[in-house]
Amino acid sequence: MTRSNPNRTGRTARTIITVLALPLTLAMVSGCSKKPGGQVAAVVNDEEITQQELQAEAQAANIPANADKQAATSAVLQRVIDRNLLATYARQQGLDRGPEYVARRRMMEQTLLAELGMRKLAGTQSEPTPAEAQAFVAAHPTLFAQRQQMTLDQVTFPTPTDAGRLKALTSLPSIDAVVQQLTANGVAFTRGTPVLDTATLDPSVAKQITVLRNGEVFDISTGGQTFISAITARSNAASQPSAWSASANDAIKRERLMKSVQASMTKLRKDAKIQYDPAFKPKGV
Repeated sequence: MTRSNPNRTGRTARTIITVLALPLTLAMVSGCSKKPGGQVAAVVNDEEITQQELQAEAQAANIPANADKQAATSAVLQRVIDRNLLATYARQQGLDRGPEYVARRRMMEQTLLAELGMRKLAGTQSEPTPAEAQAFVAAHPTLFAQRQQMTLDQVTFPTPTDAGRLKALTSLPSIDAVVQQLTANGVAFTRGTPVLDTATLDPSVAKQITVLRNGEVFDISTGGQTFISAITARSNAASQPSAWSASANDAIKRERLMKSVQASMTKLRKDAKIQYDPAFKPKGV
């Protein structure tokens, strides 16, 4: 029977431990020596900022195509570094464990995924034919040949819940009369002289407005606000006919995109199981 040497056994165990620990030690040394280069644009407190991150940041910032690329990239990088430092500080303060952070992180993640999902649903829109572009131009004159810019005398106020009150206001003969009535009713409002371009309106709405006489009162309500206006001046804003085809193509593709996304969203809603607390259930659902 051969007896083992305790000293030799101890040396062997220490050797095994050293060999096992070596990769971990090398990894730790490697992790502590991160340096910029290649795809890494900068390192902040051992956290890498990659060129891919900078590209995504620049895309989100909508940097003009004619901007100085080097200067723009440098500015974007500084913004990312500042955000990185602030994020590190926030974590050190324990802010990443608060309810506000959890809720807003969920919102931001869902917003990003929703945007990517919408792109996927939209797919690639086919190019309209010349005949389709010509038909679009003819069907939407307020975007092309009859495009106008109108100076308005306009008052803005919260949309009344009583439809009768709104109808009474829009039936008044002038904006001055509307102002007098709002003042008498104690309704807060603002008055201004914005310029309205018919190309920014739904064509059906623009068509109704362009036939109005100067000084004639009309109203538009959206987003809980009512805008009662009268045209005080107008000018032709039609672009050159040579540019109409390209503009029509873009408009047709946007229209197709919206229809495609709306159809997909309708299906997603139909296939989903959505349950509401009665206090939050929308009308008509």
